[in-house]
Amino acid sequence: MNRFVTTRAAGFSLIEALVATALVLIITLGIMPLFTNSVIQNLSGKESTVSTNYSRSSSEELVPLPLDREVLRPPVSLAYQQICQDYEQGRGWEFVTCGAPLTGTPTWTRETFVQQYNIREIYDGDTAAGVPTFKNPVPGYPLSASRLDSSVHIRELMVITEGQRTPDSPLGPGRRVDLVNLRGF
Repeated sequence: MNRFVTTRAAGFSLIEALVATALVLIITLGIMPLFTNSVIQNLSGKESTVSTNYSRSSSEELVPLPLDREVLRPPVSLAYQQICQDYEQGRGWEFVTCGAPLTGTPTWTRETFVQQYNIREIYDGDTAAGVPTFKNPVPGYPLSASRLDSSVHIRELMVITEGQRTPDSPLGPGRRVDLVNLRGF
């Protein structure tokens, strides 16, 4: 018998282990941006949903109110009523002065504009497209639900909800949703 016959040892050599590690690293680095992008898209989708729900909730609170409710009536000097709110975690929505600098660190701001139009003031702004356009909102014109009037009016509720994230944030600037609701009476 030959006592000097060598048998190959079981296992991987150091070179094989380094090559396998390098391949796994290259594949992992190629897939990593997909995970990062997925997280960013999920957060963006969540923010869109939250922003839309905040806008919708404000609109749903105002639509069923009686026509002569003060919160919906524009001041005599203006053609619209503006309601501003800030949302901060733990405090909820708070009314603030419109146009004032933000106080604290609100994560959302919400502006609601209420305008009222006489149906006679609607005209076709773009006759080719047939798009109805509102011309002259009625300034400070309070309507009573009990008053009989030969004219028909439209109340427009526009709710703008905007996230207050800075533009240099990893997710970009805050999401903005504009929701418009028309109500005839």
